[in-house]
Amino acid sequence: MNYSEKNKKAYDKICDDWQAFRSKTKVNTCIAEFARHIKSGGKILDIGCGTGYPIDSFLSAKGFKVLGIDISPGMIKKAESLKLDNADFQEANILNFQSQEKFDGIIAFDSLWHISLDEQYGLYKKLSALMKEGAYLLFTHGNRLGEVAGDMYGETFYYSALDTKEVHTLLSEAGLTVVNTFENYKEKTTGDRDLLLIARK
Repeated sequence: MNYSEKNKKAYDKICDDWQAFRSKTKVNTCIAEFARHIKSGGKILDIGCGTGYPIDSFLSAKGFKVLGIDISPGMIKKAESLKLDNADFQEANILNFQSQEKFDGIIAFDSLWHISLDEQYGLYKKLSALMKEGAYLLFTHGNRLGEVAGDMYGETFYYSALDTKEVHTLLSEAGLTVVNTFENYKEKTTGDRDLLLIARK
């Protein structure tokens, strides 16, 4: 079983616990601020959408067109059950995901760090290819080169990251300009993150 398949099975097993947790949280401040950069009615791709709440629920209520993708069919089923306006959900891995339509914004909150280390290097060109000119990208990540395993709700998850300097280089090579970089980002809603980064095409 590969890296992605292990995380997929782990997320399927915890999706009830994850839904119970997320249903009690507000939308992250950084997501609300990010949405102000996206044109009215714009299309947003949410990578690692989970149960669709609260991020996609918030974006839908703001009138954005939302496409949420996630590797876990259990999470997608829960997201679809929300029956959000202007929102669709699809079981997909971003590495294999294809779309005829480009997006005005991409959000990847706590998802890109599940991609294996060797696949991190081509990731940003993939994201850039899905973005319109002027589109924005927001993602959280680790900020140090390496691979780690961690436990959540009794299941083991695998993570990897490049260091922040290399991420900046890869974003630039992908035609993206860094707007803001926050290392050791403090987030009251869902806890702290090693890296929060916003870029624009």
